[in-house]
Amino acid sequence: MGARNNPLEYPVRGGGGAALRLLAAAVAVSMGLALDAPRCLGADSWGGSLGISSDYFVRGITRTNDRAALQLDVHYVDSSGLVAGLFGSNTQIDPYEARDVELNGYLGFSWSGRNDWHGRILGSYYAYPWNAEGSSYNYAELEIDMGYQDWLDVGVTYSPDAPRYRPYRGLVGVSAESIELNLQHPLLGKLSGVAGVGYYELGALDGLSGMGYVYGSIGASYDLAPVALAISYVDTSAAAKRLYYEAAATGRWTATVIWRF
Repeated sequence: MGARNNPLEYPVRGGGGAALRLLAAAVAVSMGLALDAPRCLGADSWGGSLGISSDYFVRGITRTNDRAALQLDVHYVDSSGLVAGLFGSNTQIDPYEARDVELNGYLGFSWSGRNDWHGRILGSYYAYPWNAEGSSYNYAELEIDMGYQDWLDVGVTYSPDAPRYRPYRGLVGVSAESIELNLQHPLLGKLSGVAGVGYYELGALDGLSGMGYVYGSIGASYDLAPVALAISYVDTSAAAKRLYYEAAATGRWTATVIWRF
């Protein structure tokens, strides 16, 4: 889900004024193929992934204005579980502005416990250095994931300064939280079915109450290690449209190819 690719709340312009749109590596509800840091522990190692997706969705909101995204992740994991990395993707936050780049630096810790449980905690900072609005879109996020074997993953995120648009004032940082559930089940050989659902809420600010929406996806993935293929159907509740207008998914398909190295 975060397909961090793991994975934003962003305003867009429309009808002559600014509106809202959203993050995340990746499909809104990640299919376990997002460009993210690994969970498994072992010897100190470098790794990463290179992927292309027909659309870059995070929590059901496109970050590329319904266009393709090229994404790169490079990370380091040591034997104690320390994780550090950098993720990059092309973006287009505002369809009336030039295309931009998302840079996400992250640092955290991953672990594997008994009984097939594993977890991860990551602190991330998202920056959009060439966006016309400058640092107003930048934000920090804390993510905690817990998973069981390879079929269940539950994650929560918190941001103290997610960008939200206020009329006549522009972008203002507000608190934001999400919770999501991802499932994966083998179907035939290397083919697996994947599904996820989540809830995201932006905090209140002067004159605007807090508002949240539900997002989800269902699809399939095919593992040709080190390459993975995925296709999914992404949707959001009506409240997402009130926040992000045309950027919110309303029954859209997306396809992704990822090479891990």
